[in-house]
Amino acid sequence: MHDEMVGWFEIRVDGPGRRHYRLFCRLDYDALEMTKPLLVVIDGRSKPFRTVLSESEYSQIRKLGDEYFANNPRHIT
Repeated sequence: MHDEMVGWFEIRVDGPGRRHYRLFCRLDYDALEMTKPLLVVIDGRSKPFRTVLSESEYSQIRKLGDEYFANNPRHIT
């Protein structure tokens, strides 16, 4: 993960056909009406074996995180 992704958690799973699956998560301590912190899945990606996500993909993920934290109460589904 990139230095710009401080505070993010990346869950990695290797799947069939040597495909990599990633979940990008954040901890949310400030969500209204929640009594405990939330582990929020912001985005999921997959990629072929031995490849990297592009900087534009990381930028898209960060943007989704910014959109999530921009509103409180949060949009939780």
